[in-house]
Amino acid sequence: MKIAPAFAAKKLLNQLGIIDMAYVDIKDLIIYHNGMVKEAELKNCDGRLVMKQGRSIVTIDSAIEFEQRKRYVLAHELGHILLHADKEASFTDDDTTLEGYKRGPQEKEANDFAAELLMPTEQFKSSCYKKKFSPELISELAHQFNTSLTSTVYRFAELGNHPIAAFYSKNGKVQYWKKSTDMYYKIPDINKLNVPSNSVAKEFYKYNRIYERKDTTQEITKSTWFELGKYDNDAPMNEFCIITARYNSVLSVIWEA
Repeated sequence: MKIAPAFAAKKLLNQLGIIDMAYVDIKDLIIYHNGMVKEAELKNCDGRLVMKQGRSIVTIDSAIEFEQRKRYVLAHELGHILLHADKEASFTDDDTTLEGYKRGPQEKEANDFAAELLMPTEQFKSSCYKKKFSPELISELAHQFNTSLTSTVYRFAELGNHPIAAFYSKNGKVQYWKKSTDMYYKIPDINKLNVPSNSVAKEFYKYNRIYERKDTTQEITKSTWFELGKYDNDAPMNEFCIITARYNSVLSVIWEA
């Protein structure tokens, strides 16, 4: 019987009596499940998993700069181990699988598992309660859960208390987007197209401009990323960008001003 990814993550936390995942070493959980973890220089991927006869070897790229990114990659691979243990297989994971725009049930399941393991639903919702959305809130949540800004944004889009949209672009082209269920604005078919000319993301790709600190939030208009209806006003909105030099990628986070 197939196990739902979120249920598998909750089951693991309960089984091991883990209340706060923030500083649990994911390597220990992989070892606990008959796996071994090593770091090595990998080309064009963040993590690699080989499973055979109930055992697994996880290799993580030693060039990954941020510990929080490593944690997410390891949690993703642990998801494969627990959810897809019936297969003798190998998985190679890079931004296409870890960001979620390379579609496939096994990769989505591993991402859903990692999200629930690192940022449990009830704890995450409680941490967002009555707090105004801002880049600072994303940083605060990422610090609390010891997660990357990118994974925290995606989790907020699912569980947060304010509607947002997140657009992931690479080499100047939009690859994937995700939005909160209560953000009702229509997104045009922009996947594989250039980022909008008047977006903050475009400023990075064209001018290598990176806004920091008090300037992180920049004002744009609704039509920058959304399709205006017949009676819609082109109202002001906000955009802030999370830039990953490793992949020449930008995650644009959009919300109403």
